[in-house]
Amino acid sequence: MSRIPLLIVSLLLLAPAAITQTAPKANSSQAPNNAQSSNAAQAPNSTQAPNSAQKPVKKNPLLPYPGNWIGAFEDKPWILLNLNLAGEKFSGSLQRTRTFDLSDNGEIKHVSEDFVTYPLVDGVLNPDGLLLTFKDPSTQEPQRYIMKLNTDATAAEIKMIGMEVRPGMAKPKPWKLMKVGK
Repeated sequence: MSRIPLLIVSLLLLAPAAITQTAPKANSSQAPNNAQSSNAAQAPNSTQAPNSAQKPVKKNPLLPYPGNWIGAFEDKPWILLNLNLAGEKFSGSLQRTRTFDLSDNGEIKHVSEDFVTYPLVDGVLNPDGLLLTFKDPSTQEPQRYIMKLNTDATAAEIKMIGMEVRPGMAKPKPWKLMKVGK
């Protein structure tokens, strides 16, 4: 069973590399028909001028975010994030334990057994990460989180933002999530 997550992670790592290595097609008015130019289109040459007619394929910065993300406390899931992307619009939900307690330094020290689901209202990429807005099903109030990916997009941190913290209560530290599917 441990081979399946390894396969998923391998596919997630290889697919973006294959996409970014695909060179764009040059139109016939810009590319002369000789062997040297076709080799240059296949593999960039370090001596090529940076402003050549060939432009790198621009990768959509939203693509690493969709999927299923999970956070665990004491080896049990306590937060589940499902993100879907259609065009440039996110949909999905956040499921987490109804209540959790924080230690004096802002880390989770206890989570309840029951879960609540928060539907995703909006997801917007900004310089700090992906700003996610969910609707609290009981109060209809928005809850906002910022999600920051690690360098290979297989793990992330999610942090509550704009939430009131009771006096004397520690500010919650970001929670670690692992990507478990696409």
